Order: sequence, then structure tokens, then C-alpha cells
Amino acid sequence: MRLIRQEGTRMYVLLLDSAQRDYLVSLLKEQRTSAATGLVAQLRRSDDVFGVVMWSNDDIASQLREQGVPDTPENIWAVRDSYNGRHIDDRMIEHGWGVLKESVWELMSRA
Repeated sequence: MRLIRQEGTRMYVLLLDSAQRDYLVSLLKEQRTSAATGLVAQLRRSDDVFGVVMWSNDDIASQLREQGVPDTPENIWAVRDSYNGRHIDDRMIEHGWGVLKESVWELMSRA
């Protein structure tokens, strides 16, 4: 198992083999929270899943503080309800495709 921070971002990638993934799924199932349930669903979709990103209100609050904005519940929900907040999945998918493309370029440059 490896946890890798994506350079230039606050995102991490957790690399798991199938046994580690199964163990993580069993731990998450015990939590019985909506976040854990969502993560379990994503992890169980396929054995070849290797990247899952989830954001929380705490992440928004942290970003608000970093930019000098009060991390009030109203501001957190304003971010979530913004255009970018409502379309964060699309943006993460676009970024993910870029990362995969760069990975293939790196592979080709080594050949």
C-alpha cells in the first residue's frame, strides 16, 4: 500500500492491491456513514479501480481559511452550491484523464 501526494495539489492517491482493497472495504462497511458507504460502492465497482477521490466540508473549510475567508457553514455551502462545486466531478475526471495521458507519455518516452 502506498499513499502518494499529487504534486501541486492537496489530493492524494492510495495505491492498493486487491487484498488491501478488500480489507479497506471491510473497515469502511463498519463505519456506516454516507461517506464510507459511497467509498465502498466505488471500491466494489471493479477490481481494476485504482483511483477514488472524495471531498468533504472540512476540505472546503480548509481552503476557505487558506484564502482568508471565514469557514462558516454558509460559506461552505456557498462553495458547494457554486458552479464549480456542483461540477467538481467533471473537473476531477478531466484532470484524471490528463494525468493518465501524461503517464502514457512518460511510458513512451522511456521506450
